[in-house]
Amino acid sequence: MSRGASSSARGFTLMETLVMLVLVGLAVGMMFQMLGGYRIAAERAAAQAGGIDRATLVDAWFRGTVNGLHATEDLLLDGDRAGFSAATLNPLYATAGRPTPLRWELAPDAGAGPRVRYLEQGTLRFELPLRAAREARFGYVDDTGRLHDRWPPATGLQGRLPASVVLVSAGDGRVERLRIASVLGPLAPRIDPFQLEDD
Repeated sequence: MSRGASSSARGFTLMETLVMLVLVGLAVGMMFQMLGGYRIAAERAAAQAGGIDRATLVDAWFRGTVNGLHATEDLLLDGDRAGFSAATLNPLYATAGRPTPLRWELAPDAGAGPRVRYLEQGTLRFELPLRAAREARFGYVDDTGRLHDRWPPATGLQGRLPASVVLVSAGDGRVERLRIASVLGPLAPRIDPFQLEDD
């Protein structure tokens, strides 16, 4: 074997180098495509999880504020199908345990269904869409179990709280989602026969 033949067998030819570069380029391209698909899937999963988290928070906040509704002479519950105003001992932002004025209401959103809004002490605290809902309404259940569209109803329950507040939302398939929260405290204002004397 000659010296020239052994030196030519040691390296890659130009054609082999080009084929290798094409294969490496294809592998890198497929890797970036897979990473892009993974990024899109991760963003969709995060958005869906965020929507579920927000819906769960709205459910918990609605339940908590209604559980703490408090009957006072100054802040009586006034509500209809579009929302209600009242006082709660479980506010989301103010100090707990002190009657705080709040309002839950539904705001229409053109083409996207209703949005639920929460106001505390007259300040809008958050506004979120009701997922997969085309319409929504509030309802009020008295202590006999009867559902009313307004509170106080015409049956003479002024000054009292409903036993429960209901938020009903309906989607395209007319499948209704029911959020119901009960008032845990007394339904009527407490009358204290003993009052401190003013000096």
